[in-house]
Amino acid sequence: MLLVLSLLSCLVVAAGVLWYHERPDNTTPLTAVDRPTTAEPPQPPVDPARVRVVNGLRAKLQSISKAHPGIQGVVVFDPYSNEGASLNADRRFVAASLSKLYALITLYRAAAIGKLSLEDEITMRPSDVWAEGTGVLYRYPVGHTMTLRECAEFMIKESDNTAEVMLNRFLGEEEIEAQLRGIGARSTSYWLPNTTTPNDILLVLRAIADPSYTSPELSAEMLDIMTNTSFEDRLPQPLPVGHRVAHKIGSYESTFSDAGLVFPERTGGLDQRYYVVVFSEGATEAEARETIQDVSLVAYRALAPSGAR
Repeated sequence: MLLVLSLLSCLVVAAGVLWYHERPDNTTPLTAVDRPTTAEPPQPPVDPARVRVVNGLRAKLQSISKAHPGIQGVVVFDPYSNEGASLNADRRFVAASLSKLYALITLYRAAAIGKLSLEDEITMRPSDVWAEGTGVLYRYPVGHTMTLRECAEFMIKESDNTAEVMLNRFLGEEEIEAQLRGIGARSTSYWLPNTTTPNDILLVLRAIADPSYTSPELSAEMLDIMTNTSFEDRLPQPLPVGHRVAHKIGSYESTFSDAGLVFPERTGGLDQRYYVVVFSEGATEAEARETIQDVSLVAYRALAPSGAR
């Protein structure tokens, strides 16, 4: 009897061990995966026709490139189909004043998480003054004080170099570089040698337009600052009146660029924004301007709702 009971006990223990090792382990924690936030508002189901339209843009971009001198880098991105058309999108170009977008998103992100207030003041130092290139602040007296918000407005609307130096000093180059890495713009070199790619600029634009990255109010404010600037002769120029373009230009030697969001007039209550980034290298400013305008117009004709054209 003892022998039988011992054998039964062993069988029970063995069965328990086998069950423990073979049962699914439901207690293993899942690893969180960081997903990029989207810069797009709620959208209707993807229309297959819209996907075909975006795909058709690729051939048109090639035609524009062949028709103009220099080397072009282009990205046109449609958030409603999550499709894009591009040309040399990962090629490095001189960013020039597109780098001001990096300081803008870093400043507003810091405001969103409570590290600073946009009403905090900043004072112009002698070392901040940059009289070359674009801007108006170099005419102001040293010691002039303004809010961080006002400094950002000078930096974007006037492409003010002094304002960028001031915010670069205030925020710190390391913080701006970290912001770029955080949004995935890993092919961008800030300040020196100041190079970037069309794809990286698209990432910066999407972070600016993403209300969850800063806040709905701060995102809208950045886009307002980028609208109706002192430089409206590139992306906005060929588009019909009433179509908003929030953008930033860049110019350095033989590299000219413009990058932004286009907001066609609403039809049926839909906000059908899209993104355009264009670089031209090795052509005159007039030739580059024509290239940028041609890309802007072909993207508009493809992506603007028919009722807005």
